[in-house]
Amino acid sequence: MTEPPIAPRARMLTLLSLGFSVPTAILMGGAGGFLLDRWLGTAPWLFLALLGCGIAAGLRNVIRAASAAAGADPEEPPGSGTSESGGSDPR
Repeated sequence: MTEPPIAPRARMLTLLSLGFSVPTAILMGGAGGFLLDRWLGTAPWLFLALLGCGIAAGLRNVIRAASAAAGADPEEPPGSGTSESGGSDPR
């Protein structure tokens, strides 16, 4: 069963939300690492590790949103000229 296509406005809003989610993930990782470093006295190692985790989480959000937006494009109509079998027409 196929999912209904996403409206263009909803797709645009999803992609625009990345402007908030990516910096938020990076800031949360960096702030968490900074606070843990101050508490445990391990500067700068936890800051760097959790900052890297925040960057990875931000990139993961970008990849997930981009693949969701790309997957929401309407499929080609049947008989548009491309054939998955690559062979001749079995009539």
